[in-house]
Amino acid sequence: MAKAVVLAAALAAGGAASQVLVGPGESNELAFRRQIRGHWFAWLSAQEEGDPISARVKVDEILKYAQKIEVRRVTDLALAATILGRRQMEQGKPDLAREAFQTATRLDPDLPEPRWARLSLAVRTRQYRAAASEFLGAVRASLADEETRRILGTRLLLILVFSGFAVTAAVIVVLAVRHGRRLAHDLSEIGSRLLPGGHGHDLLVVALLIAPLLLSFDVLWLGLYLFVLLFGYATWPQRVASVFALGLAIPLLPVLDRTSYDLAVASSPLVRSAEALEESRYDQRVVDSLEQARSLLPDDVDIRFLLGRVCQALGQNERAVAEYTAAAQLSPREARALVNRGNIRFVDGDLGSAQEDYQEALRRDARSVRARYNLALLFAETFRTVEAAQMLSEARALDARSVQAFQDAPTLVKVVSHGYSPEEARVKSAALEKDERGRHLLGLFRSYVPSSAWRTPVLLGIPLAIGAAVLLDRRRQRGHGYASECQKCSRTFCRLCKPPGESSLLCSQCIHVYLKKDGVAIETKMQKLDDVRRRKTLEERIRTALNVFIPGASAFLDSRVAVGLLAMFLFAAGLLGAFARFRFGIVARPGFTPALPATLLWGAVAISGWIVGQTTERRG
Repeated sequence: MAKAVVLAAALAAGGAASQVLVGPGESNELAFRRQIRGHWFAWLSAQEEGDPISARVKVDEILKYAQKIEVRRVTDLALAATILGRRQMEQGKPDLAREAFQTATRLDPDLPEPRWARLSLAVRTRQYRAAASEFLGAVRASLADEETRRILGTRLLLILVFSGFAVTAAVIVVLAVRHGRRLAHDLSEIGSRLLPGGHGHDLLVVALLIAPLLLSFDVLWLGLYLFVLLFGYATWPQRVASVFALGLAIPLLPVLDRTSYDLAVASSPLVRSAEALEESRYDQRVVDSLEQARSLLPDDVDIRFLLGRVCQALGQNERAVAEYTAAAQLSPREARALVNRGNIRFVDGDLGSAQEDYQEALRRDARSVRARYNLALLFAETFRTVEAAQMLSEARALDARSVQAFQDAPTLVKVVSHGYSPEEARVKSAALEKDERGRHLLGLFRSYVPSSAWRTPVLLGIPLAIGAAVLLDRRRQRGHGYASECQKCSRTFCRLCKPPGESSLLCSQCIHVYLKKDGVAIETKMQKLDDVRRRKTLEERIRTALNVFIPGASAFLDSRVAVGLLAMFLFAAGLLGAFARFRFGIVARPGFTPALPATLLWGAVAISGWIVGQTTERRG
């Protein structure tokens, strides 16, 4: 008996996991709107009239009510305050703008938009000492907000993937510029054999170079085709690096497919609602979208339960009870809704109805730890200590760790409600993709099959292109080989262009001028020297220009491939981050990410890549 009394006392004193229920008399939607929306419109009037004292009083009332129902973030009001503050900042009212941003920060401490706006205001008003602390606060908020972390992570991933693809394209372009004349010479020899008369010879060479486009393939296939043709002309370090660079393009399509799917699911009403619950966040847009989902799928138990849980979290207990009742009636196995409905009735003092809900939940799910724990609390509340101790013992026997967690996290509300995690919401969203009605909801318009992106023809063409390049190289090495460049004048020639036995380093003309010197006139020698000088100068200029626009190209051509690829990657990542990041993960939130700081950061990455490419260029 004494043990039962101690257990009952522990139940009465200890709390549960974080709950958001309200006391008697405050469980209706009208009270919620009056407490939140009424004071909000009063704040707007005071802010527009320039009365900061009255505005702060109204914000205090909003926060007082939010704290009572354990809502930590009032996101939609904070966003509205941020928009108003930006407008006032543009109108030249820095004091009012600062007040609006401060209000937004108080309404949602983890929302990054008002903090970046405060940083912008501090810089504009030349309060540079305050700007440092505002910057740190903005970074902290950006890391704390789930949606911001998801979008920033998505943008970073896509920038890296597209940078790898850009490196692939850059390597093919560099090889084409460096070895294009040798390739054209070999194609010309093939054309002369196909068209012995010489008519249409140049046209045939061009047709062979752009054959994929003529066959109605896209530019990606053209890149793979050029890789196959150019592979044999490269040095061994360049070949290894070009294969590695081609491998960087492989993740592009699968990552794009998966990322687009994840962003779509993350925008679904279920996931957004579950994240709002997890973050103790009030956002009316979440409630509205979930109500739309309920209207489209009125017989879905999970949507009913989640809507009830969101309403319960906002203190709208009457609506929550209605949704829980509908969910319990839709499925004879639904026990979560009964537990949560019992919790609302427990807090409202209707202990008899609460006990019926808990017991019915146990009949539907005999292993419900929360139902037993809450029933033990109810028995302790009505001084039935023996029954309370028995229920608590049964709950511990089922899951002692959860029960201990309930008691280690005390709140004002003792009972424990079922939640709905973002992981559960994603699984449910994936299941709704198979329902035609669910496809009308935002984020559920497509399904995801992991192997579909990997079966894309151009993706399968990458390993085939590598294999084809190796096979073509072996075949040509056994045949006439590749065209060479004269080390003096850079003219291209092949084995068919020269008599047998001549040096393979110089063209026939340079052999006669520089080696044999067999009766060549001085004017011819001078003309040859001028021609060599002009060609060398042109090559240097082309190489320098190529290295300017593709940093690292010069190092790559010198077979210092690691530093060349690094410079290309950094330069591509910096340009994409500075000018294209907003296209990777678009969010309909004003001032979602700071434009100038992020642009400066990615610009620094691009400049570092460009500097690496220029400082590693060998001249002369």
